Amino acid sequence: MERVTHVPGHTPGATAFLWETGEHRVLFTGDTVFFARGRWRAAVLDGVSDRERYVESLELLRSLEFDTVVPGIAPAGEPFYETVEGAEARRRIGEIAGRLRRGESG
Repeated sequence: MERVTHVPGHTPGATAFLWETGEHRVLFTGDTVFFARGRWRAAVLDGVSDRERYVESLELLRSLEFDTVVPGIAPAGEPFYETVEGAEARRRIGEIAGRLRRGESG
């Protein structure tokens, strides 16, 4: 099963892809979620990103069932994917959304 989801916010045309392998449900987030220093993050771009829509898109991602996240960006030498329990994934995405709601960086 494959699903393409529109997740505007980071950029207006951002998309995420959910792919079921039979063993895992893999969420490819593009640049909507990225990893940095062991933490899941969001990148709000001045003049491009829409913080409110970003939060809405994160909440949409949070509602999906997945166990592996592959972001669009990960620093050199750091993991480029992470397998997590569904509840933990939702918690981490909720943390990102909370930071954006408070006006903090992702």
